[in-house]
Amino acid sequence: MKAISLRLDNTQYERLRVLSFATRQPVAEIIRTAIDTYLKQASVKPGQEWFWTAEWQAAEKEAEADLAAGRVQVFENDAEFLASLV
Repeated sequence: MKAISLRLDNTQYERLRVLSFATRQPVAEIIRTAIDTYLKQASVKPGQEWFWTAEWQAAEKEAEADLAAGRVQVFENDAEFLASLV
């Protein structure tokens, strides 16, 4: 992870302190979440928004967990795959 230097004027910092108090989150966590959200939105290519929905990301994590646990089935060819569906 790269370090980020952030300069805030007094008004911005006071707003963050109020938000921190209201949400009971540390200022650093609020800033980190905002930066993560911005970077995610900035890197999404047009037409790929569906991939970054919460539902799709949950399914991606589930698939990665299945792969890591070996809960997969490998087929040598299309015919073998189609035969497994019957």
